[in-house]
Amino acid sequence: MWKNGEWDQDRSNYDRLLPLPYTGWGWEYARRNPDLIMAYRRTGTVRIFEGQRTDGSTIIRLNQRCFIAEQFGLHFLPDPSRSALDVTPFWLPEVMSASFDAAFEMATGLKTDELFLRWDKIPGKKHFLFTPGRREKLIIEAPGYAAQLALNTNAPPIPKAVCFSLKLGAGHLVGRHIREVEEFARVCYGRVIRHKPLRGMKPEALRNAIIALDGELAGVPRRRIASVIFGEHIVADDWESGINSYKQRTKRLVDKGLSLMRYGYKKLL
Repeated sequence: MWKNGEWDQDRSNYDRLLPLPYTGWGWEYARRNPDLIMAYRRTGTVRIFEGQRTDGSTIIRLNQRCFIAEQFGLHFLPDPSRSALDVTPFWLPEVMSASFDAAFEMATGLKTDELFLRWDKIPGKKHFLFTPGRREKLIIEAPGYAAQLALNTNAPPIPKAVCFSLKLGAGHLVGRHIREVEEFARVCYGRVIRHKPLRGMKPEALRNAIIALDGELAGVPRRRIASVIFGEHIVADDWESGINSYKQRTKRLVDKGLSLMRYGYKKLL
């Protein structure tokens, strides 16, 4: 991957991103934005305190709101050198059109007879966020899905059996009887959610666009970028005017990657 002006051409490193939910892909593009990288260096007054609960969940506390990060749709700015495989980005509810991603069938299920879903019974890794002036947030991550939730809590410490509202878009906190929460419950019970990737945003397409973006940022010739994405021999036989027009396809991938990096990543949220 692209780092410090150098381009890693190992496709396997990019293939590792394929299982990411859209929230993770959003961070992969956002963290390459030069404006975000510069902004990260100006967040020195915002301190992030991270700790572990005895149940294995992570608690993150901010000493103040990070208004610089909010310009990019985030509660705070993780280190942009770190991939979505290594960090958990907390997106602002107002930039999210769907904060529950489920691209694959869940490997585990949730069984409960309670009226409310309980966060501690939902399979996955938990991350809590406390920010002054904003509602507490919880992200639950597991293979195939990620959910960002607004918690109904009064004050820390977090009760073990906290109830929550699921955030499904700007200004739409929903209760226990609303369709989206019921859908979330069905997914947690192990059923397959009916989920279609955004048009033109399948994982393979996002991977190819991010390869093209990294090559462009590193100043790599586009023919070399195409060789990494499509294969050297294929591109050699069909670069300028062949039926597949790999030159034009590479240009479109570069343009797509640049667009997603320059705030277009919010379309993925």
